Amino acid sequence: MTDKILKVGTFFSGIGSPEKALERLKNNGYINNYSLEFFSEINKNAVKSYCAVHNISENLNLGDIKKINGKELPYCDLWIGGFPCQDISCSGRMKGFDMYSATRSSLGWEIIRILKEVYNKPKIIIFENVASITSKKFKNTLAMFKNELIDIGYTLYDKVLIASDYEIPQKRERYFLIAFLEKRDFEFPKPIKNSSHLKDFLDYNVDKKYYLTNRKSKKKANKLLFKDKNSDDYRYEIDLEKFKNGKLCGVDKKVKFNQSSRIFSERGYAPTLTASNTADNLKIAVIERKKMRIRKVTPKEAWRLMGFDESDFEKASNVCQSETALYNQAGNSIVVNVMYYLLKSLLKLDSMKN
Repeated sequence: MTDKILKVGTFFSGIGSPEKALERLKNNGYINNYSLEFFSEINKNAVKSYCAVHNISENLNLGDIKKINGKELPYCDLWIGGFPCQDISCSGRMKGFDMYSATRSSLGWEIIRILKEVYNKPKIIIFENVASITSKKFKNTLAMFKNELIDIGYTLYDKVLIASDYEIPQKRERYFLIAFLEKRDFEFPKPIKNSSHLKDFLDYNVDKKYYLTNRKSKKKANKLLFKDKNSDDYRYEIDLEKFKNGKLCGVDKKVKFNQSSRIFSERGYAPTLTASNTADNLKIAVIERKKMRIRKVTPKEAWRLMGFDESDFEKASNVCQSETALYNQAGNSIVVNVMYYLLKSLLKLDSMKN
């Protein structure tokens, strides 16, 4: 048990998955409580959802990270920041995150700036980004980033964690860099046997607007062919064996972009949810009333696949009616389960304990 109240601040906060993980740690008896000292988010819809989900006033939002003065920040035991990945991600233009590049991903350096300004530095900082930040293209910039933290006095540990290792059926790989102000040993959380599949996170008989096909199909060898619900074209093709085995099982033959053409079996895992086009990139083949249909994942299902509760989604959707924004907020987030187990591992050995 951690007896004291953990003081926490988050940057690029989104809808607050670290805060959700801390809430679960509290509810499960691992920490006494936590106090959110501040959060920092510029997206207006995300701020609305964040405040609704966590019952937090917008007054705690510091807004644009470039305008934050570290000397004015309250002390925190823990900082968490998943800085923008658009210029590092393989699905983006990969412009990089060099300190003076002025890309969105270079905003991660603002945390370094603020860290140099604060009077009392946080004991632990967690950085998060896409796994491709460790690639050859970005290794020199990442090394510089890490060296800055080392020069300030932090001990570092880093690793790529996969959501499917932590009870979420999503193939989401994310890089985590942990910085400790005091030297200490640390082990990342071990993978947990995952028995869940995509279908465990889905609703059935959802609104008709999410369906891409009707209930009619044509069998050809070991494949099912489906017409688009709005035309007579046989647009969708499903490999029945791959569907049965929970694999990437089908293709939308009218879409040229590879990520958007894929269709996934409800018996397998979801691909990585993205901020920009989750609805297009997560097409699923499902069995309903003994018939297969193809549809898009719903915003509520996308939130579930990021580890949020149904009540969290309902709170957010009450203040943010835009489905596009709700998809974006899910794809932009950190998987709550991954953060939960990561924080749990940190607190086992943390000097803040007792």
